[in-house]
Amino acid sequence: MDLIKAIFYAGLPVQVFTFLMVYYAYSKGYLTSDITIRDAFKDKKNPERKLSKANKKSLLFLHSKWMTFGGGFYGLVALLTFIYIELDQTVQFLIHATGWQSFLNLLSFNAILGIIIESFINMLKALLWFSYWPDVFDMENVAIWFIASYLGYRLGANLAQRYVVHLEKKALDVDVCVEETD
Repeated sequence: MDLIKAIFYAGLPVQVFTFLMVYYAYSKGYLTSDITIRDAFKDKKNPERKLSKANKKSLLFLHSKWMTFGGGFYGLVALLTFIYIELDQTVQFLIHATGWQSFLNLLSFNAILGIIIESFINMLKALLWFSYWPDVFDMENVAIWFIASYLGYRLGANLAQRYVVHLEKKALDVDVCVEETD
């Protein structure tokens, strides 16, 4: 039963999120089919270094956060955890809001400072995602959940790469057909 829960609550969401992030990285030109995901976000002038701060700013917000959290599987799950925590807190606030006064209270200095501090704490929780998720789900075997997540990551990245290669091939075939008719 734990394996089925791990697949549906960890493996599939990580796979879908990975597919979307990697596909979007391909469509934005961060990745090409001849560069591995591991090497895609490195500084091209100095491959031993990770992406510089200036280059991180040129990335889209989610890709920049992915790199901030370390990139790869760890960074992706940390980003997914951060998004989950932030959305959960936002939904909880909206559910428990008692009226306009609740929203007006957000404009005070103390509330803004509290939001910044809470976001920082959420970022730390996301970095320690492996200790966060066992409190959210009843996990009998953490290793199964970790493996399901990792396999979801690998499968999502592989599917995104295959899909992009398929689209490139299809576009190339269309170009060849157009040239033949001319």
